[in-house]
Order: sequence, then structure tokens, then C-alpha cells
Amino acid sequence: MTPTAPRPSTASVRIRLAILALALAWIPAIAAAQVFKVCGDVDDNDVVSVTDGVQVLRAAAGLSTDCTDAICDVDVSGAITVTDGVVVLRKAAGLSITENCIPDDGRINQQLSYLIQFTQPLISNVLPTIVAHREESIDNAFTCDNGEDGLYEIFVTDGQQDNSFSDCYFDNAIVNGDVENANDDPILSIEIAEARNDDTITFDGTDGTALLGVNVEGGVKYSGRLDASPSFERFDTSDFLLVVGNLQVPGVGFPLGGSITFEFTEDSNVPDVRRVRIFYDGSNLARVEVTFSDGAFKYYKFELAFLNFI
Repeated sequence: MTPTAPRPSTASVRIRLAILALALAWIPAIAAAQVFKVCGDVDDNDVVSVTDGVQVLRAAAGLSTDCTDAICDVDVSGAITVTDGVVVLRKAAGLSITENCIPDDGRINQQLSYLIQFTQPLISNVLPTIVAHREESIDNAFTCDNGEDGLYEIFVTDGQQDNSFSDCYFDNAIVNGDVENANDDPILSIEIAEARNDDTITFDGTDGTALLGVNVEGGVKYSGRLDASPSFERFDTSDFLLVVGNLQVPGVGFPLGGSITFEFTEDSNVPDVRRVRIFYDGSNLARVEVTFSDGAFKYYKFELAFLNFI
């Protein structure tokens, strides 16, 4: 009788997979999807392969890759590590894994889409403008997309900035309002209007509280709560709470990490939805998690540059 070959240990499998991946490290980096239909599918071709695992291992080793945390932190540990690469390679080999990543769940409803699109200029434009000019030590004024007709004005007293936006255009968003203590823990009172209609939304620090700011590499990390009050003609959306969680804001560009959460009540008039959370990772695509009143979840992807769900 032919003897049965011993089954390799888990450690042995991990080592072999890692060696295989390193041997294939010459494979060039490929375009990445931020939220994917199949967990571990880095190239978004609906199949998890060795190529996907190689991309994750390249990121873990600090080599060139299109990986972002949203795609390649498969175990959602907060960092891309060799473990993530091994998990993807195990899946490619048909072995059992534990996966925590977020898939794409189709189209979002129009009310939520409009609300998220309307809110995003606060995250992509207002906060980065505050960060970009937080080192200003004298009174100054900066023009917006509409030139001298729109200004971000800085007023400095005893080292503290108390600033204001005046008809400041960012594409089709018009921003007005004040930012107290802008160069430290900002207290916001901001209105965002739409240039093409009469819709508006305001954001104010809850009970007058500030966003707590911590200086980090490349910008400021903000956390706090904002009371949001939309006034939309098309949708009967009412007041809600916007929770800013460890949002890493650069002076230019999209958030490098963190999230914002829309917390709804029955009075918010967003039917069947309890909350929406948006996760950022520095790329053009953000992950959107919708929690429904019955506890069910759905997940979407949101293109930040053009404010589109794709």
C-alpha cells in the first residue's frame, strides 16, 4: 500500500505561499478598486488570484503598488501586513480564511446620494482650506474658485485665528460662515449652498463645541460632532448628527484616513436608514456603509473627485 504523504502544517503553508509571492514580485502594479465585489480581489476582476496576493505583499514590503488600506488591509487591522498577503494567497489557493473587507452592494438610494454629495465639500474643501492656512500669523485673505468674489479671510488675535468664508466657490458649492479658533480646535458655523438651485445645508459644532485637532504627518486629524441642518427642495431631509472620527485632513486633497458618520433619528426623515458611515484612505474612492433600521447593512463606493457613486 502506498503511504499517505503527511499534510503540511499551517506554518509550512504560510512559508510556501510567501516564497511563491516573493518569486512573483516582478509583476507590475495594477489599477486598484477601493471597494470590491469579492474580498481580496485587488484588481477588481471578480477573481482572487496569486496576482492579488502579490500586490498586497508588495505593499506590506513598502514596494510600489496601487494598494490602499481600503483594498489591501483585508483583515481590517489598521495596517497592510504580510498577514493580509497570506490571507489573499490562501483564498487564491482555495484554503479557508477569515475576511473582513467591505464588498460593493450596488446602487444607493437618491436621497442618501444627494445628502452625501452635498456634505462632501465640507470634507474635501472647507477643512483642507482651514488646514492649509493654519500657520498664518497675520491677517490675510485668499481667493476661492470664483476669484475675488469669494474669499477665505483670516483674522489673527493673540495667536488665534478667527476666520470666515464669504461666497467662496468650490466648483458648484458656495461656502459661507465662520471658523473660530481655526488654527487649533476649530468651532464651525458653516453653510454650504448649491450654485444651481436654492438648496443649503449648515454645519455647527454641537452645543458650540469644537472639532478636536491633532497635528499629524501631512495635515491635521479631527474628531468631534456637528449638528447638520439640510434644506432641500427635492427631499424632505431634516436635522441629523455628523460625527467626525479621526479624520486625517491634508492641506490639499482627500482625507488620508478616518471617517464621517451620518446619525439619523426618526425626525431626520431618512426612511429606513439608521446611519451612514464613509471611510477615507487618501484615494479618490471612499467606502460607504449604510445601516438600515432593521440592522441590515449595504456597502457602496463613492468617487470623491466627481461626487458620483460608481
